[in-house]
Amino acid sequence: MKVINWEELGKVNKPYFTYLKKHISDIEKTGKYILGKNVEKLELGIAKYLNVKYCIAVGNGLDALTISLMALDLPKGSEVIVPSNTFYASVVAIVRAGLIPILCEPDEDTYNISANSISRLINKKTSAIMVVHLYGNPCEMDEICDLAKKHNLKLVEDCAQSFGAEYKHKKVGGFGNISAYSFYPTKNLGGIGDGGIICTNDLKLYNYCIKARTYGGSNYQYDSIGINSRMDEINAMFLRSKLKDIEKLNNKKIRNAKMYLNGIKNHSIILPKETPDSRHVFHIFCIRVENRAKFQKYLDKNSIKYLIHYPNPLYKQKGLKGFIHKEYPISQKLSNTILSLPCSAAHTKGEIRRIINVINKYEG
Repeated sequence: MKVINWEELGKVNKPYFTYLKKHISDIEKTGKYILGKNVEKLELGIAKYLNVKYCIAVGNGLDALTISLMALDLPKGSEVIVPSNTFYASVVAIVRAGLIPILCEPDEDTYNISANSISRLINKKTSAIMVVHLYGNPCEMDEICDLAKKHNLKLVEDCAQSFGAEYKHKKVGGFGNISAYSFYPTKNLGGIGDGGIICTNDLKLYNYCIKARTYGGSNYQYDSIGINSRMDEINAMFLRSKLKDIEKLNNKKIRNAKMYLNGIKNHSIILPKETPDSRHVFHIFCIRVENRAKFQKYLDKNSIKYLIHYPNPLYKQKGLKGFIHKEYPISQKLSNTILSLPCSAAHTKGEIRRIINVINKYEG
């Protein structure tokens, strides 16, 4: 498995570093290096872009998810349904919040969970559903929202990989009670360090989250047990600058993905399918191939980089021993066959065409 190509990331981020160098003295003058004016303006800018009422910037995506779950005040030890093929952090947040993760198998075509798959797992212990818009592909939210309402369940959206994605012309992150985003450098809206944000339309949840990111209160008055998760001004300034171009950056990734979808004609390759009525922002362009080891060697020979998201399914992670007691064959199948092709905003049409040509010549 190849490592992240930080050089490509550097190409994407170059103009925002230029902006940062020009304006960083503004931070120096204020003397406030965390939770200052840049953080406030970033929160307001993202709230406007996502069309939600409130945003709370925090230190990373995991904290955003954890605080979101804490804010819902779910019964300790109750169950939260979560995809079985998501990134480890989704489940860690559930455990950190004192809750029990219940893994839900995804659809093999979209890689996302559905209302049908969720409904089979709901019982009297279930308190919430955590959807994950995996790889930038929105879940089918109408049916899931209806299901949550029918069973009086809280709905959390893990939007770590889906900044700018839409379902039926509405940005993800505004469907559930609360949502969480990550600004890890490789994300569509990636920062220059860790970072995350919580989004909600509920004032009560907003007030809780504001306090929770600073231990549980402010001005030496603490109302609850929170954590320390504060965004710094430098990262916030960088993200504010990049946010202005997020549509342009997302559209470049979508263009590259569409080239793959239209250009790859090799029957050995299983292409991803988009959720109907959605805007997939392709944080990752994930294909499937049965003999992956052979395909990897072929890509290596042709100097094409790739990643595997994710090589080990959650049910096999040692860190979750004691929480998960069965196997998940669909997730295992996906883990055995998935592979992510280059699809950054820095890749040119010529580079994508070359990759397509190489893949079409592969003999599976």
